Amino acid sequence: MSAVGRRPGNADTRGEIIEAATRVFAAKGYDGTSLRAVAREAGVDPALVHHYFDGKASLFVAAMSLPFDPRVVADHAASPAGAGVVEGFLTMWDRAEDSGSSFASCVAAMAASRSVADAMREFVSDRVWSINPVDAGESDAVVARRRALVSSQLMGLAFTRYILRVPPVSTATPKEIARWAGPTLDRYMKEPLGS
Repeated sequence: MSAVGRRPGNADTRGEIIEAATRVFAAKGYDGTSLRAVAREAGVDPALVHHYFDGKASLFVAAMSLPFDPRVVADHAASPAGAGVVEGFLTMWDRAEDSGSSFASCVAAMAASRSVADAMREFVSDRVWSINPVDAGESDAVVARRRALVSSQLMGLAFTRYILRVPPVSTATPKEIARWAGPTLDRYMKEPLGS
C-alpha cells in the first residue's frame, strides 16, 4: 500500500502535486484526469490535493503555469456578448503579461507537446464555454464549429497582439479591440453559420 497524507520533513508537497499533475494531464488530458489519479501519482492522500487546490481546474491552472483561469474572463467582461468576451480575454492577458506570465510561454508549451495542446483545448472548452453556453437545441457539429471559430478569433487576436505585435492590435486598448472584433464573436456565437 502506498503512503498517504502529508510526507514528513520539509518537502514541497504542493510543488510535488503540481509536478505529478503535469505528468497526469500530459498522459490523460484534462477530461481523463482525476484528482485521485494525481494524488496517486504524487503519493499523497486525495484530501491533500483538495487542501491545496479547489478542484481540477485550479490544479490544471497551476500545472500548466497559466496566469488565470479562463472562467474569470467573465468577471472582466463588460457583457457576455462578443465585445465583452474579447475585452475580458485581452484584459486578463494584459495583466498576465505585466506580471511576468506570458501568452508566448503558453503557446510554446502547446507547440512543444501535442498532449499539452490537447489538454489545454479540453480545459478551455470546459471553462470558456461555461461562460457563453450555446443553444441547447443545436447539433454537436454546429456547437463544435462555434467553439472552433470563437477560439480561433481569440487566439488569433492574442497571437497578433503578444507574439507578432502588429499595430494597431498590439497598441490599442482591449476595449478598442473589443469594439472591432466583438461583432465577429457575436456572429460566431449566435448567428446562423453556413453548412
